[in-house]
Amino acid sequence: MTEHQEKPDCAVCRQVRLYLLIAGPLLFAIWSNPNAGFLQDIDLIRLTSHVFGGGCVLIILWKAYVEYWRK
Repeated sequence: MTEHQEKPDCAVCRQVRLYLLIAGPLLFAIWSNPNAGFLQDIDLIRLTSHVFGGGCVLIILWKAYVEYWRK
């Protein structure tokens, strides 16, 4: 039996996945009608800024781990 060898992802495939990762939540937010009752007490601008800020911190921590601590 031969071993399964994975080919590296192409640049187009990675870009399509990134677009879907961004478009999925965006389409859900549009579909869910932002004026819905469960979103009235949530400040969406603040929530979005916290999510993106947290993501930036996580990316910086991950890159520091990969560059300095992982062998």
